[in-house]
Amino acid sequence: MRQKISLIVQPGDSFFPIVRAIDRAERSINLTVFRMDDPIIQQALLEARQRGVRIRVLISSSARGWEEKNRKLLKDAKETGIATKEPAGDSKRARYHYKVMTVDDEEALVFTFNPTRENLHYARDFGIEVYNPAIATEINRLFDADWNDLPFAPDRESPLLVSPFNSRQKMEMLLENARESIEIADAKLTDPEIIRLLVNKARSGIPIRVLGDEEHGSELPPEIDFRAVPRYRLHAKCTIIDGATAVIGSMNLRTESLDRRRELSIAVDDADVLRGLAAVFESDWERKAPASDSTATQVMRAFDMLSTEPATVSAVGFVLISRTNALVRHSIREGLTAIGRAQENDIVIRNVLVSRHHAQITLDGGTCRITDLESGNGTFLNGERVIGSQCLRPGDVVRIAESEEFRLLEI
Repeated sequence: MRQKISLIVQPGDSFFPIVRAIDRAERSINLTVFRMDDPIIQQALLEARQRGVRIRVLISSSARGWEEKNRKLLKDAKETGIATKEPAGDSKRARYHYKVMTVDDEEALVFTFNPTRENLHYARDFGIEVYNPAIATEINRLFDADWNDLPFAPDRESPLLVSPFNSRQKMEMLLENARESIEIADAKLTDPEIIRLLVNKARSGIPIRVLGDEEHGSELPPEIDFRAVPRYRLHAKCTIIDGATAVIGSMNLRTESLDRRRELSIAVDDADVLRGLAAVFESDWERKAPASDSTATQVMRAFDMLSTEPATVSAVGFVLISRTNALVRHSIREGLTAIGRAQENDIVIRNVLVSRHHAQITLDGGTCRITDLESGNGTFLNGERVIGSQCLRPGDVVRIAESEEFRLLEI
């Protein structure tokens, strides 16, 4: 049985929750896009359209630095039969910045992140996946209003915060009601009223902790305990109140986001989600990182997601990133990289479903191939079982039996 609500954490969960939701779609997908360049998600949408799913995508025209890319995205989507629109009210002053997806009027995903390769793998971000028809219906009401340029009045009973309609009111009420603690991950906490409220709560004895960036954090009052996040670019927008309620979504706690832009966040009280958020917040606050972590951003080259040719770029390097821990990156060296359960493999997967010598990847002059070594439970490339040897391209997903998934990145 599918879990009713779950937390998405980046880096770590990558595109997997989004693609799996798209792959489950039978009737409809509504998606808002501020920035998007992940080829696996784009391919999943194309395949959903090919199997008859009705797809509508609202694409912002005002995403700074992405105007040309988003125009191309509009054009490419239309050519594949995906319905697209630019929100009528979108502008530099009132950007349509929200990041949501609904599937079959039953499942909803609310993100702090854009489906870009940078956000999916190199920024701290969150998302909520919830199987709840009432929430999906409310998001679709907003989507339809923006699609058709019609007025919108949010449902007062919904856990959604929708800017500019009710986000400020709901957020201020949640913060005012805090009794034990307030923890915020937000790189742009600048709204004067929100800051004044937080200072008052701090003076009343409630600890306030804010994770952000140095630029905005240096301007916060001393009553607010602030730390910068050195491990990643902080893109998340998350507020945790008393460890019992969290608000997650596209909305920064700044005046533009609360009062002028189209933003959407969701308030959640699920215990498992809150435990996960608390663990991530504490890890970032204490600046604890796995030994394999690196703060250096890896720059990936662009590639044609529909190309069937192998990657053949001179002086290229490849890494496999793990589905379960995106901070663990396995370098693919020139020659042979062995994968299996036995200790002598280059990539060791200790799972009984994995053969001792399961698969191997060869890199020869920039050309990358994967070979299944007649494993018992199979090697899979983008969901299809590998028979013999197949070419690998950047963005491909490799699954070893039912134990572990990796994505191939070019660096």
